[in-house]
Amino acid sequence: MRVGLGVTVWAKGSTAGHLDGIGVYTRALWHALSHLAHHPDTDLSLHPFAFGSSLPTMDCGIPARLGGRFSLHALRSAVLGAPRAMSRNIGGQVDLFHATDHHIPRLAGTPVVANVMDLIPLLHPEWASANLRTMKNWLFTRTVRSADHLITISEYSKRDLMDHLGIAPERISVTPLGVSPEYFEEMPQPLVEQTLATLGLQPGFFLFVGTLQPRKNLTRVLQAHKSLPETVRRQHPLVIVGRTGWKSDELLTELDALERRNEGRRFEYLPGKIVRTLLHSASALVFPSLYEGFGLPVVEAFAARCPVITSNTTSLPEVAGDAALLVDPTQEEAIAAAMLELLEHPDQAARRVDLGQQRALHYSWEACAMQTLDVYRHIAPPRS
Repeated sequence: MRVGLGVTVWAKGSTAGHLDGIGVYTRALWHALSHLAHHPDTDLSLHPFAFGSSLPTMDCGIPARLGGRFSLHALRSAVLGAPRAMSRNIGGQVDLFHATDHHIPRLAGTPVVANVMDLIPLLHPEWASANLRTMKNWLFTRTVRSADHLITISEYSKRDLMDHLGIAPERISVTPLGVSPEYFEEMPQPLVEQTLATLGLQPGFFLFVGTLQPRKNLTRVLQAHKSLPETVRRQHPLVIVGRTGWKSDELLTELDALERRNEGRRFEYLPGKIVRTLLHSASALVFPSLYEGFGLPVVEAFAARCPVITSNTTSLPEVAGDAALLVDPTQEEAIAAAMLELLEHPDQAARRVDLGQQRALHYSWEACAMQTLDVYRHIAPPRS
């Protein structure tokens, strides 16, 4: 079975030097599927495709070029279907096309499996750029409905697809995300101490990981931390790791004030190994997002034996179970109370750490790839 994998977002992230959630997913899925493809009983070959005038050399090689401007091809495909030349090009090389990102081509003669991580642009337009919003949402809805099968990452997102787009449940498969094995690895204490010293940190801080944008709810995290007693704020500063996102000007001002008070630090980007070190050293990951299709940082923190405070809404209770402290993300007082609870009751924090690591074992990229392969086998036409 020959599968074409859309890797445009992964390619763009590789060029820019950092991957967003879809890029991380696509890269991890590629590696896990490639591992399965080496098994003698697995009939699978992978073929990467991407849009872009200049495509980088990646782990998957250099992707086959679908075209230059992503947006023009998306519009053409949604209205008229993919150009015949593109359909012939893809169809001549693969039995099935898996669109992992926002471009879901309507191909003549080739089944399309499409990833839909969440419906945030449709359900919460206030969290997305207003630039061409109506057109983008129309394109998204039309192309999602045209796909032969959909893959999403939580039962919550599946219900959203059913309730808001009218997609039949049998057309949707849930393949939860995975956590990379290195998150489970013990960190040598000398390395931890050296890393923290380089960053100017001491163990015991509260940690936030995520893009600076309204949906991630960092403003309330900052207010919750600010409401803690001064001695607590000094001993347990707030460390933020996240690149600047949409609508973050006011947030950046608040972060500057946090650093001036010597009650926290912000790093725009840190390599994965350093983030894992921070998870091993933190009092808790504070992740009260307003909406998540899955919430991978929660599972990564579980694997790294870091206590977690997260939201009691959207997919997060499904992913976290009873291993995290769940709070109302709209209530700063609840976030602050959870911070204090973990500090004042270390036995409870330790219990949740144990529960979290056990829960993280259920989420692997190998399992995600195997479930994805089952979808391919169900959708791909029989080969003559």
